[in-house]
Amino acid sequence: MRLTILGSGTVVPSATRKSSGYFLELADTSVMLDCGAGSVHSLAQYDLPWQRMSHLFVSHFHADHIGELASVLTAFRVGMSVERSEPLLMVGPNGLDRVIEGLKVAFGKKLLESRFPINIQMLEAGQAVELGRESKLMVAKTPHTPESLAVRIESGGRSICYTGDTAFSEELARFFHKADVLVSECSYLQPREGIRHLSVSESARMAAIAEVSKLVVTHFYFDVDEPRLKHELQHKYSGEVIVARDGMSVEIE
Repeated sequence: MRLTILGSGTVVPSATRKSSGYFLELADTSVMLDCGAGSVHSLAQYDLPWQRMSHLFVSHFHADHIGELASVLTAFRVGMSVERSEPLLMVGPNGLDRVIEGLKVAFGKKLLESRFPINIQMLEAGQAVELGRESKLMVAKTPHTPESLAVRIESGGRSICYTGDTAFSEELARFFHKADVLVSECSYLQPREGIRHLSVSESARMAAIAEVSKLVVTHFYFDVDEPRLKHELQHKYSGEVIVARDGMSVEIE
């Protein structure tokens, strides 16, 4: 498996960090995780096989996670340079159909028209989707919005998890248990009362409880000092720490 960071930022404009987006290449397929602002052009910028991806996972409906959903669908309709008959499955929480209908009102009924089928499947916590012959996607509820989901993908004996947006949760940590890689939001330097996001210490603590092999932190609302951030995370988490940057790739072997 190979993970490429399309966007490691938030809704706040940044010269170096686009909004949330990740691309996962598996042995038998590829999956895009969220599609915030800038992520669609990142697919080409980082030379990723986006025209062949089989699944698009949506964690929740905040703008920095779905801001380019209409753009990626339009790219499949008008920007294809390869022939394709395999369907694309959009996977997300309950309400994804309502979001798509709203986008069709805004951008036109042709949004889902393509030379290959584009389908929608909504999942609830505990449900799973087969991605390929040896790959599976599972979801769990996160304490962030009413619909928000985290995801775990297993393929060829390896596993990667993505928090989406979430507050701290020991139950969620159990869902991430023993993953090879945890891609975790790390929104704030310190916990913020009433804000359902992870701070640095909470990201580290959840990774430690989950006993994941590698922690990739992302989704920063603060200016990142990489050495200092790694040092802070390693107070509570003893595994390998990677501070996400746009364009970075992480191999999961």
